[in-house]
Amino acid sequence: MLIGDISRHNGRRYPAKTAVIAEGRQLSWGAVDERANRLATYLQSAGLTKGDRVAVCARNTLEWPEITYGLAKAGLVLVPVNIRLTPAEIQYIVEDSGVAAAIVHGDQAEIAAGPLAAAGVGTVLQIGGSSLGKEYEEALAGGRNVDPTPAGLTESDLHVLLYTSGTTGHPKGVMNDHRGMMAMTLDTTISTESKHEDIGLATTPFFTTGGVVRALTWLYLGQTIVIAPKFDPEALLDSIERDRVTFTTFIPTMLIRTLRLLEEGRPRDLSSLRRISYGGAPISKEVIADALVRLGCDMQQRYGLTEAGGQFTILTPQDHRDLLAGKESIKSSCGRETPMAEVWIVDDDGSRLPSGETGEIVVRADSQARGYWNRPEQTAQTFRPEGVFSGDTGWLDAEGYLHIAGRKTDMIISGGFNIYPAELERVLGSHDLVDTVVVVGKADPEWGETPVAVVVPRGDADTTALEAELRELSRAQLGGYKQPREYVFRSEVPLGPAGKVLKREVKASLE
Repeated sequence: MLIGDISRHNGRRYPAKTAVIAEGRQLSWGAVDERANRLATYLQSAGLTKGDRVAVCARNTLEWPEITYGLAKAGLVLVPVNIRLTPAEIQYIVEDSGVAAAIVHGDQAEIAAGPLAAAGVGTVLQIGGSSLGKEYEEALAGGRNVDPTPAGLTESDLHVLLYTSGTTGHPKGVMNDHRGMMAMTLDTTISTESKHEDIGLATTPFFTTGGVVRALTWLYLGQTIVIAPKFDPEALLDSIERDRVTFTTFIPTMLIRTLRLLEEGRPRDLSSLRRISYGGAPISKEVIADALVRLGCDMQQRYGLTEAGGQFTILTPQDHRDLLAGKESIKSSCGRETPMAEVWIVDDDGSRLPSGETGEIVVRADSQARGYWNRPEQTAQTFRPEGVFSGDTGWLDAEGYLHIAGRKTDMIISGGFNIYPAELERVLGSHDLVDTVVVVGKADPEWGETPVAVVVPRGDADTTALEAELRELSRAQLGGYKQPREYVFRSEVPLGPAGKVLKREVKASLE
């Protein structure tokens, strides 16, 4: 089965059922499938062929599902672009992936214009406007409602390139094919006990791994999805009441803010909610208990990797009830492996470790990606015959629950977004007056973690002026969510015998 078959089948089975609701507009399944066909055939008429990459730079909007299915039907590869990136970061992704076309929301037209022009992207569709190219609805009108599937399109063809940063400081495109994403769709549908009658509320961005998976898993059974343009707890609660939402996803920051509003605001009818999923960071028992009471629904936690295609462990609703009933052993756990995944722990030599021992987390699943775009050496390091080596460390208890111990990559998760210190260190370290810079995560009650830059300046540099210049440099080259929240100046940082910075000691000194 191919990704485009999801809208094709649901369009045939449930043509009149509402598929998508967003900002006062809605589309039936019949309309979603027709619009996907028209988008696909228009891009084909513009000269795009199977395997060509298409960048999508858009906030959460009604068009995301049809774009997902339309590109898949034409055999084109979706390249989601984080709208919080700077023009330089966007240009890197566009050029590295070699996109042949782009779909840009009018809200992002100004920031996307320069990168697309510099990369020579000729075919651009704009949602709500035409300053960059053809207006999106006009393009759809010029397409045809016919099956656009090209000859030879198979499950092994790429569906999406998801860019994720890493220890090199430069983003890498993770190659996910139709087979892998369909496997993730089935695995998630089973593990989350999805139903045809579900109405899901999309609160997090579609340009993330979770968003890409959501466009498939939340609609696979012909469900309805309500798309929130941005996180606004008041508006989200309004939507749950109005649209009778049964399922939604929060990152811990969103959940905490929503619970705070419920505590302070007017009574709400949230009786339709069946389950809330969260991920990106753990939350305390106290928050879980508060959520179960105020929201009146089940909760589940997920853990996964872009390289694995998405989630591969789940802490189920029953696990949450057991935790509150006193099962302290799973307090630090992100759950057990999902039905279609296998998880184990290895030592530095790659040998499997018994339960209770800490090592690197390895996962094997049909959903796992094929590797990194044009990066064979890094692909070989992560994607091995045994499985995907996550770069995260943890341990499995006797019952098979996974507990995260840390990250070999030093990755910071802030507000649900992954931040890689090497990327920040590369930018800040380019300043002439910086001798050494180390970026580490610092615990934050609202965001989970925030990045802190520890800087050793050259000579007798004025640190006040240097901080201002570093902040300006960072804002110019890095997305807003990556900005160090704090700059700490030191005369030196701790080094190991080989002269390598001891990040653990740097981090401990900030606590």
